[in-house]
Amino acid sequence: MSDLYLSMGRKEGAAGSLYWPIRFTNTSTTSCALRGYPGVSVLDTAHHQIGPAATRSGRSYGTVTLAPAHSASAVVRTTNGPIGGPCQRTGTYLRVYPPASHTATLIPAPWTSCSGVFQVGPVNVEGAF
Repeated sequence: MSDLYLSMGRKEGAAGSLYWPIRFTNTSTTSCALRGYPGVSVLDTAHHQIGPAATRSGRSYGTVTLAPAHSASAVVRTTNGPIGGPCQRTGTYLRVYPPASHTATLIPAPWTSCSGVFQVGPVNVEGAF
């Protein structure tokens, strides 16, 4: 998993939700496989967790094989503002554990979970939640 580079894609809003893909890019010279959901939580500047970790979207998944220099993503979602509940304070980082990994990466990402909604989808190449 040390040959994975994690970064954030482009935020998108739709139907009262905010979606932001976490990109997993293979930086090695051989293919790698990812399967399942990453672990994701929001951290403040002191690396303390804000609120609960993301729950899984429930979408089915398969194994994603990444050739060198190719990417897949897992999409995180919250509501677009306090719809039906308050927002947490905005975090500075997302702490991401790739599927089947016990090593986290901190990605600079201003994220605010609202209305008790913080979900993550499985790693996939379709950009699906």
